[in-house]
Amino acid sequence: MKILILMNMYPPHSDGGYPLLCQETVEALEKRGHEILVLTSNKGLAGRRSEGSRVWRVFEYCPDNKGNELLSADPIGLWRWYRREWIELGLLQKALRSFRPQLIFVWATKGMSYSLAIRLLRESLPAFAYVCGYWLADHNKLSHSRKQYQFWQWGPTGGVLAWGKRLLGKLLESRGIALDFEPLLFDRVAFNSEEVIAELGSSASKAAPMKIYDSAPLEHFRNLKPSNIARPRRVLFVGRIHPSKDPITLVEACSLLQAEPNTADLELTLAGWRHDETYVAALRQAVVSAPYPERMSLQDPVPFEAMPDLFAAHDILVVPSRVDPLPRVAAEGMASGLPIVVSDHAGISRLLSDRKEALIFAAGDAAMLAQCLSEIMRDGELALSLSRQGRARAFEYFSTQRMVDEIEAFLKEGVTNFASQGPDERRFEKEAQV
Repeated sequence: MKILILMNMYPPHSDGGYPLLCQETVEALEKRGHEILVLTSNKGLAGRRSEGSRVWRVFEYCPDNKGNELLSADPIGLWRWYRREWIELGLLQKALRSFRPQLIFVWATKGMSYSLAIRLLRESLPAFAYVCGYWLADHNKLSHSRKQYQFWQWGPTGGVLAWGKRLLGKLLESRGIALDFEPLLFDRVAFNSEEVIAELGSSASKAAPMKIYDSAPLEHFRNLKPSNIARPRRVLFVGRIHPSKDPITLVEACSLLQAEPNTADLELTLAGWRHDETYVAALRQAVVSAPYPERMSLQDPVPFEAMPDLFAAHDILVVPSRVDPLPRVAAEGMASGLPIVVSDHAGISRLLSDRKEALIFAAGDAAMLAQCLSEIMRDGELALSLSRQGRARAFEYFSTQRMVDEIEAFLKEGVTNFASQGPDERRFEKEAQV
């Protein structure tokens, strides 16, 4: 199959596990004979664009969608906004003409123009999505209020200005730029957690959504052996430094333990991308307030190749997320043999047995998290059991081959169903426009 993938970030220029998951899936599908072109943002290229043989890094990237809105309706604001839209949709059309895909597979659009996915779904091609976060819910439920869509409803309906506005609108539409909000409707959607699909609802997929859990290349961690399982004191957090990941609750829990004589020697490492400077400042303040702040460190993220060494230098992995569909770092930590503690808001908690493969605590509850950590620290048998059974669960379920098998079957079945229905079905629920 010739597959065109739209992804907001792609390694090596990325900030988390989701882009890595996309890359691993792409490379595995290519080894199976599929031809793939990835269209992604120019994150990491300092504003430049790059058109490679397999990956085009050509779209402007705006973290957390902060730049994905028409900021001003004055002539300069309109020029800047629609110049970007005009250029990027031209690049999209160029990719479609040169690659001639058989299907479209959208992984994420957060941080990129909403127009890209809208334009892709206007093609008479089968279109699918893999939803491992809230980008699709954001598009379908929130983006109708963006100023670039509201602008065309503002102002008088008659006169010279209205005539000029209509003329401009027709010119932009000739390029494929959406002037009205259009919710995305895929032939089928795959998802990785019940929370994600519940938030999205049923309006984004023509067929019943399919659950496909994340994977990780766990062979990198198979030979690791925890070095301090009998007396674990070195605690690790890996992820974005962001409220959704909630490392502050972990710092608060570790502070409670540092205040106790038997666990005062606890050490904490926080490794991750610093997305939110306000939150980072609050995190630093929480660290300074700890009994022994010198035993807590905030580090830059490490590349995937260095993750085994990072795990080997620690004894316990904590995933304290308040919002996290399926954090792959948990599977990697389990595969490394680390006892793990996860919040009940981390999607992976639904797949694990409490006190068997992990300890599970209520998200945001620092006292409960401290109790979980304390149990592992003082109960060597529990720590060893969590290490062994967590590792077994990771290799049993979170393999890349299993996920790629399911993704490939998902796409092949979808293409077959699309061909049987004909290519002229409408892609959008126009009655849902706002």
